Amino acid sequence: MAILIVIPSLDVLHLLVLYCADARVNIYPFLAARKSYVDNCSPLLHPKTEPLALKDTLQVQRADHDIELWEPQQMRNSPARAFRLITHKMESTFLPQFQADLESFASSSSSLRVVDTVPSPPKYPPKTVHVLDSSFNPPTQAHLRIALSALQSNAPKPQRLLLLLATQNADKAPKPAAFEHRIAMMRLLAQNVQNQYTTSGSAQGIGADELVAIDVGITKNPYFHDKAIGIEESGFYADPETGDQPLQVHLLGFDSLIRLLDTKYYAPEHTLAPVGALLGKHRIRVTRRTEEGNKWGTEEEQDRPREELAKGEREQEGGRREWAQSIEMVAGEGEAISSTRVRESANAGKWDDVNRLVGRRVREWIEEYQLYKESAAKG
Repeated sequence: MAILIVIPSLDVLHLLVLYCADARVNIYPFLAARKSYVDNCSPLLHPKTEPLALKDTLQVQRADHDIELWEPQQMRNSPARAFRLITHKMESTFLPQFQADLESFASSSSSLRVVDTVPSPPKYPPKTVHVLDSSFNPPTQAHLRIALSALQSNAPKPQRLLLLLATQNADKAPKPAAFEHRIAMMRLLAQNVQNQYTTSGSAQGIGADELVAIDVGITKNPYFHDKAIGIEESGFYADPETGDQPLQVHLLGFDSLIRLLDTKYYAPEHTLAPVGALLGKHRIRVTRRTEEGNKWGTEEEQDRPREELAKGEREQEGGRREWAQSIEMVAGEGEAISSTRVRESANAGKWDDVNRLVGRRVREWIEEYQLYKESAAKG
């Protein structure tokens, strides 16, 4: 069945079309409007899909069998509220699909699956794929800054960004929020990154075909080197004509660099040899922790692991000197944000704090579904 929402006015319909353009949402599966209005707004709408019908309703697919009908008069007096309610209904339709993706992926032999791309996939294969791998529990403004910084770097173009969630983690057992909610929030993060990148100086003057596509992906591989291998073996980013693979640039925080170079993760030999699958072929971009009083030390102290490789001090453990050339250290920017802090603020109902830490749209999702209520202290 479906929820049928009557559009209360053309003002609300116009807001909805602009929202879908801004969010890179294909509006046609949801919208059926006056033909003249669709024609007038066609530059904002998805170019490859025809509208389902020509009538004044918004149809949103839903997994259960309820039907709601919102009469125009109920929302006419508050277009902003009507718009907010409608967009929440639209975004909620992602959850059943992401749940199905997770179930299908779990029973498959694949180690990587891209479940969504913002906007639609580009025409040309990338030369660089930036990989931001995290638990995204939830996505934060720190993730946003790391992604934007990488996209604005001098990496070979065209480039692409993969937001990657491991359904198995080397250190962390799954805890709230559920994976389908994390994927939905990753999609919101992808939209925010895309919007900010396209308005930045780095993106000025490029054509629509050159815009950076942002993928939302899931993997079964808990370790960085296995993720790099899985991305290659999937063939997802390979040039369809030549089979050439793009350069992968994995985006790490300093704490992740420490884990990457810790031999305890590489049983049974407990050497750094497996890391060669990543640092021997690809690159990592490490954001230093810069908050005052952080336990990781000064900039010089955080550069020490790279220097140890370069000087051959890790050779007895299987490390290679040349790997140091594949590690780029960059300064962190903005407020330091931990996901634990966000969860604690959400649990306490401090929504202004949550809004500052994750941005409006992710905060609205957390608040709408009460994702971290009573769970912050345990996560």
